[in-house]
Amino acid sequence: MVTGSEPRKKKALPFTSVTRTREGGLTVFKVRGEANPSAFIDAFRDFLTDPTRLALWDMRGCQLARLDPDRLRQLVGDMKRFDHSKRPRAKTAFVCRTEEDANVMRLLVAYAEADEYATEMAVFGNVTPAQHWLAED
Repeated sequence: MVTGSEPRKKKALPFTSVTRTREGGLTVFKVRGEANPSAFIDAFRDFLTDPTRLALWDMRGCQLARLDPDRLRQLVGDMKRFDHSKRPRAKTAFVCRTEEDANVMRLLVAYAEADEYATEMAVFGNVTPAQHWLAED
């Protein structure tokens, strides 16, 4: 699935693409471009139609720094409204390229924990530790 806005001539608009692949019991999302909460919600909604228990969001090609705290809190609220019954005991890892982007995702995780979001989440700077964490039971 690819979502976002098309670039215009001379003055390019931010483009966000979210692709999803399933690798056994793991779904891998690759996000590219500038952060677009609508693209995240659309990808997550589609994912929940046939979810895996484990998910890895590769955000290394995405710029997250412009997401403000209020929008992050709203994003968590939007995610909570979906039916999660097909995804019990879920774990989600976020992999970020920069420490600044990782801090944005840590704030999202903190909001999710405060709202008692049912999925265990963690933020990483590299894919390998994220995959190991997801594999732990």
